[in-house]
Amino acid sequence: MELELFDLAEQNLPLFSEPIPPLEHQYGALQQKLAEKIGSADGFVFVTGEYNHSIPGSLKNFLDYVNAEWNHKAAAYVGYGSAGAIRSIEHLVQVMTELRVTSVANTRDHIHINQVWAAFDDNGQPKAGFVHGDVKKQLIELEWWVQALKSKRDNYAISSSK
Repeated sequence: MELELFDLAEQNLPLFSEPIPPLEHQYGALQQKLAEKIGSADGFVFVTGEYNHSIPGSLKNFLDYVNAEWNHKAAAYVGYGSAGAIRSIEHLVQVMTELRVTSVANTRDHIHINQVWAAFDDNGQPKAGFVHGDVKKQLIELEWWVQALKSKRDNYAISSSK
């Protein structure tokens, strides 16, 4: 797999307030920029914290900018926080389902980092007992779904253009 880091903090997105819903696919300039980035990806690994039992507002705001570009792709999840962001990931899965994104693992298979403030040593390496889940297994599962959905998207695009 080829991975690319997309740091939401670097995007400095304003609160979504476009006059036309993204479902209509009539994007403004910023939406078009994001649509190109999301549209070029075949899958995603979301890394999220948990705030008030849910995803950060900035992540939800980002997800609301575009619609069709998310469709028929796959996502895996890494959560961090006091309880490994379990509830945040559960909420994120619901949002991604509405965007027609396949979540590749169930709740017990997501990667959870408990007490993130203490989970890493001075060299940035995870300490034993803080990271739960099998990263390699999750990436293998993600790759399977990415390839399966990409194949279907490619075939559909070919057949629907005839």
